[in-house]
Amino acid sequence: MGLMIAVWGFQNHDEVENLIKRVEFQMTGEAVAQSPAPEKPAAPAAAEHAEGAPEAAPAASAMSSVEIDHLQKLNERKKELDAREEELNRMETELQVQKVDLEKRLKELEEMRTKISSMLEDRVKADDQKVDTLVQMYSNMKPPQAAKVFETMDEDLAVEILGRMKKKNAADIMNLLKPEKAQVLSEMFAGYKRRSPASGR
Repeated sequence: MGLMIAVWGFQNHDEVENLIKRVEFQMTGEAVAQSPAPEKPAAPAAAEHAEGAPEAAPAASAMSSVEIDHLQKLNERKKELDAREEELNRMETELQVQKVDLEKRLKELEEMRTKISSMLEDRVKADDQKVDTLVQMYSNMKPPQAAKVFETMDEDLAVEILGRMKKKNAADIMNLLKPEKAQVLSEMFAGYKRRSPASGR
């Protein structure tokens, strides 16, 4: 069968050649039709990239806005903290000044108290010396003369003088005083306080 086809092809050489060309033309056309068209990825990709760019820009802008807002809040917080710190520093300085002033006043009061205490002590010593002088003076007086003075003397002072005198001298003067006056001085000397008439006793 193959031999017969070869013989026929030899005899009909022109027709076979035409048939082969026709087949090749058809196969070439199908190959061209079936082969993929030349890719043009650059243009669509570029277009997509170009179309995507505006979308990326808002995202970047949104991120920047959030970051700026966050930074502004941090800056405001920092300003607030700085203001509070400044106020605390001012209050601390004021308190320090008040503390120094208070310590100064306390020192002045302490010095004044010491001075007054010293003055009172000196006054007490001076009064004590004066009382001792009066004790000696009235002890050397005759009892009748001393009794006349004690009748009108301040009762507290009279009790102080009689209490420092010798018992015999004090007794001689007390014997010459009026009974009412001697009773009052005796009660005061003993620390007895007479009850008021309103108490009924």
